[in-house]
Amino acid sequence: MANVAREERSEPREGGYLREVWSELRKTVWPTWPELRQMTGVVVVTVVMLGAFLGILDFGLTSLLKPLYTARQTTTATATPTPAASATPTPSASPTVTVSPSPSTSP
Repeated sequence: MANVAREERSEPREGGYLREVWSELRKTVWPTWPELRQMTGVVVVTVVMLGAFLGILDFGLTSLLKPLYTARQTTTATATPTPAASATPTPSASPTVTVSPSPSTSP
């Protein structure tokens, strides 16, 4: 069976691939300018509508889920105990500390 496939193929010629591509492009039916403008308009309108739909969906889901996350964070933050009184007394006046310069050693 492999021989049959080889027999159907023509020998590759130099530049044969590009000639075949060009001949296939000639067979292509290209749209006219009015058809092209209409199809482009359909694509642009579709993209805008899909973008608006996804934006509204994102906003709606964010509005619904954000309170759940913020409620969980506030309950976690308020669950930590706060000390009623300070364990160490705060001094009314801070003591002054004098620092004497260290002697320099020169060789």
